[in-house]
Amino acid sequence: MQPAGVQNHILQSLPPDIFAGLQPHMRRVQLKRGQVLQEHNRPMGQVYFIERGMAVLLARTKRDGQVGVAIIGRPGLVGVPVVMGITRSPHRCVMEVKGEALQIGAQAFRWAMDESPAFRQQLMNYLHALLVQQSQTVLCNVRHGLMERLTRLLLLARDRLDDDTIPLTHDLLSMMLGVRRAGITMALERLERRGAVQRQRGAVEIVDRNLIERSTCECYRIIAREYQRLIDFSRFEHLVEPRGNHRPSAE
Repeated sequence: MQPAGVQNHILQSLPPDIFAGLQPHMRRVQLKRGQVLQEHNRPMGQVYFIERGMAVLLARTKRDGQVGVAIIGRPGLVGVPVVMGITRSPHRCVMEVKGEALQIGAQAFRWAMDESPAFRQQLMNYLHALLVQQSQTVLCNVRHGLMERLTRLLLLARDRLDDDTIPLTHDLLSMMLGVRRAGITMALERLERRGAVQRQRGAVEIVDRNLIERSTCECYRIIAREYQRLIDFSRFEHLVEPRGNHRPSAE
């Protein structure tokens, strides 16, 4: 019952009739590393359902620079302000691992939300899961050591990429965690000596996931469980779809 050829978990979970209503308004786009999908304090005209690759949601101040507050991959989308009916956000979202997405215009996206209570509920599920990721990241950054924070990030990135090779540099990992590059290097060296990872040029390969899970904190499991629990559309099949709303032209 999943839409054929679609990798995004939200879209995969939609019943065929709901996905068919969205499909004419979506187009597949290639996303380069470093491409800005959401600029801070700028109106968002598009929503991106990530199919491959990984984006990072960044918070910033002029004095402190940027720090990663959430990572987004196939389980989710970029365009939370549009989902919430807000035109802009102080946060920037940047592709850090190149990939592709199904892109839909904000007008058609909002129409689909109004037309389908089931689609809207699934989006609310995702927003809650994203909020759990962000709030748990705050707790982790304040209360837990660098090793636990780094392994949490590596596991979340692996889940979103569905690949044991994570193409993130030491500089990028230090920016995402808000720590010095030297600390990242030392933590990765410890993990490599244990046989958990293997460092590559511009990437980290997970060799033994079990070892990394034993090195991380409960925060990863809380985040992962919430995504698994909520990105599941089957519980909403009983919702009745309204009829008669004006359908926008395909964008």
